[in-house]
Amino acid sequence: MKRTLSVLIALLLAPLAALHAAERISVPRWQPHDFSFKADAHLPNPFMVSFNAEAKGPNGQSLTVPGFFDGNGIWKVRVSPAVEGPWSLATKSEQKELDCQTTAFICVANPSPHVHGRLRVDKEHPHHFVFEDGTRFFMQGYEYDWLWALDMDQPGVPTVEKSLDLLALHGFNYVILNSYAHDTSWRKGKSSPDDYGPPRLYPWAGSNEQPDHSRMNVAFWQHYDRVLAALNERGFQAHMLIKVYNKQVKWPAHGSTEETLFFRWLVARYAAYPNIIWDFSKEAHNEKDLAYKQGVLKFFRETDPYHHLTTVHDDDKANDSGAYDELNDFRADQQHGKFYETILHQRERRAWPVANVESDYECGPGGMNDKTYGRAMTPEQTVSTLWDIQMAGGYTAYYYTYTAWDVVRPLDVPPGYAFMKHFGDFWRATEYWKLAPSDNLANSGYCLAQPGREYVVFQKQAQPFTLAITGAIAPLQATWFHPHTGRRTAAGTFTNGTATFTPPADWGSAPLVLHLRTP
Repeated sequence: MKRTLSVLIALLLAPLAALHAAERISVPRWQPHDFSFKADAHLPNPFMVSFNAEAKGPNGQSLTVPGFFDGNGIWKVRVSPAVEGPWSLATKSEQKELDCQTTAFICVANPSPHVHGRLRVDKEHPHHFVFEDGTRFFMQGYEYDWLWALDMDQPGVPTVEKSLDLLALHGFNYVILNSYAHDTSWRKGKSSPDDYGPPRLYPWAGSNEQPDHSRMNVAFWQHYDRVLAALNERGFQAHMLIKVYNKQVKWPAHGSTEETLFFRWLVARYAAYPNIIWDFSKEAHNEKDLAYKQGVLKFFRETDPYHHLTTVHDDDKANDSGAYDELNDFRADQQHGKFYETILHQRERRAWPVANVESDYECGPGGMNDKTYGRAMTPEQTVSTLWDIQMAGGYTAYYYTYTAWDVVRPLDVPPGYAFMKHFGDFWRATEYWKLAPSDNLANSGYCLAQPGREYVVFQKQAQPFTLAITGAIAPLQATWFHPHTGRRTAAGTFTNGTATFTPPADWGSAPLVLHLRTP
């Protein structure tokens, strides 16, 4: 009888247990998840409703997460837990229907091999980056300002995905893009079928000429969500230029309620993505009010619950004065000359990562006159500049004339892609984060070294040179590397002393690299 009763109870409880299991929400570590809440009340402007949530997890973890209105009576809180285990979520709002809503979820192991948590500055090697889980990050940047403008007439982002897959195939892992840009002055309007400025959708209600900054265009931002998700799924860091001053955008007035809405909106929608990086503005020197720029950075640092990296693009005077030292995590510069010397100076001024994220622009397949902007360089010149920057201990971003601005041909494969694939493959095979500029060791070219363990020498034109090796406790194996072809050729084994190196005779005068390291 007892056994029969036990079986009956088990049968009765089974559906409840199954329902409970089905209702339990599992959120992968470091992955954004949307919690949706319905409010049917008629509101004059739902975008102005105060709405946030407190997320609490294991070991005292606590996040204050801003929420956002996503249309059709739906408000969302986008959360990205960093610690596995049980979490709770409680909302707070001036709107009764949105206040004191609670839910629970379980943070489970991250299944994606491309996601390693948020990007951080490496405390042990402060000129470099590392992910939360300890994975090293070699920044191989790509400027793609109008990436978000692709596929605006599609339910998904198929062209964006194909383009990103192409970039990943060639080693790129860091995309710089605008939150919005309207048009360029050098290619106004629809100059060609592949001109995306002005784009199909606009971030606010109204138009660029007559915007209503108090209301967001949900369709634009839902599309932007899909672009950010495509970047995140492929392991790309998304360096977002929050503002841009020379792309004909009518931004909200400084310090206005509408501007605060916009900044808060970006944090609410995108801070949960582990791959976001905040940048005040492209060419931030165009904004002359330093206190304003500092205030915007403070807002993002205080409002972003995940504390993503922040930077300011191309504001040399303020950066050199130290105005951003307590507000930014690394320096993102724009230089079109003295590439090597500039990076050395920036590294010496402060121990943080430095990057020249805008240097040369590779021309189109038709040659130097095939360009969408007033300047263009050959593929060889473009990649040579990036080697200069890297050899000074900095990081780089590659530009291609047909993806850098509003004229976009997303599936082009310019020659520079192959050069950049070789570039990334080479550096990822080194302990680049331990190498420091050491030009005194080589009598020509640029040298990076971890003395006694690893050396990299780069020459713009191949010629014999000497290298001083000291502190080696074992023989170093040397290899020649061709930056254009990726070809490698053994160069012998060397110990302490001054060694003479003669490049392979059949390589001509092309650029070359010598790499020595302990086995």
